[in-house]
Amino acid sequence: MRLTTLIPLIFCATPLFAQTDAEADLMPQVSHDLALTCLAYWVSGLEANGPGADIEGTAKELVFFSRLIAQKATADEAAAFDTRFAEQLDFYRKTQAAMDNPATREEADMELTGSGKMCWFEILQAEGGPYEGQ
Repeated sequence: MRLTTLIPLIFCATPLFAQTDAEADLMPQVSHDLALTCLAYWVSGLEANGPGADIEGTAKELVFFSRLIAQKATADEAAAFDTRFAEQLDFYRKTQAAMDNPATREEADMELTGSGKMCWFEILQAEGGPYEGQ
């Protein structure tokens, strides 16, 4: 599935503030910023590397992060979503691009690895995450 097709699908499937209080309680207790960072990290990875072999798992993670952002966002954060997401995505695009530049490869690799671990352990495996307890 192409990334340009996947992103609108995610946002159509997850209307902002669509979750009830009961559903919100089931989501991991992490900050809006962390969820936004993880979504930008995942999208930049898709742009750079494609979805890989596990398209279903990747889509599941992107939907989860978009739902989490919607659940965590204040009205001001929701209004500023486009700008903040674009800033985060630009950061990770540049970090991905730095992977091809030997002078900054170590730093880029550390940033990407750290972000991936942060997303995996702090959100995806957290209580209420899609891989809880794994």
